[in-house]
Amino acid sequence: MKKLLYTILSLTIFFILWEIGYRSLGDLVLPPVLDTFYMFYTMIQNPEVLENITITMKRIFIGLGSSIILASILGVIAGLVRPIAYMVQPIVTIMLGMPSIAWIVLAMIWFGMGDPTVIFVVFVATFPIIFLGSFQGMQTIDHDLITMADSFKLSLKTKLLNIYFPHIFSYIFPAWLTAIGLSWKIVIMAELISSDDGMGSLLAIARSHIDTTSVMAILILMVSLLILVERLLLEPMKKRMESWRK
Repeated sequence: MKKLLYTILSLTIFFILWEIGYRSLGDLVLPPVLDTFYMFYTMIQNPEVLENITITMKRIFIGLGSSIILASILGVIAGLVRPIAYMVQPIVTIMLGMPSIAWIVLAMIWFGMGDPTVIFVVFVATFPIIFLGSFQGMQTIDHDLITMADSFKLSLKTKLLNIYFPHIFSYIFPAWLTAIGLSWKIVIMAELISSDDGMGSLLAIARSHIDTTSVMAILILMVSLLILVERLLLEPMKKRMESWRK
């Protein structure tokens, strides 16, 4: 209850400052709060907007899903086999250091405009974060605990479910959360530059019309969707895993 009250207080202060900004700077810089929420309400009832949201979510699902599967598995393998870690780490470092805008430009040259470019950029932007989380989880496993499990002749399944997986999950889950937040930003930027559909394209249209109200409404819509994903999918998953570990 206390957390909810603090959340409401924080949002109230934010919207008060927003309204002050509008009255001080004008609607070209910041639109009225009520106008923005009315635009938001209009958007979520618009079939075209809902179609573009679906397109964006599909791209995130494919790009991020592929990254989570491949990076998590490769991180575990690299943690077990040292030569593979030596081979993969320089590539991961390059991927981590490459600006997202550079990946977008390269992907546009390689794949053209549309789905492949956006999905590819989401994949390469999130891959190193997830890989490093998985690899770090494997590197920090208590080997004395593994030795003790071996001395009791525990099965591989028991060791995986009760030692390896709980420990790795505590590292890889935060990496997944970070990757989800990053993928949301990356997909919008990639769509804005390289696609004629998706939420990024809606943002580009609003920018071209200098429609600050629509821009702010789209931003609220994006943040709302991200919060829904976290609340409805990730938090229940985390609670289930933590309760299972206990």
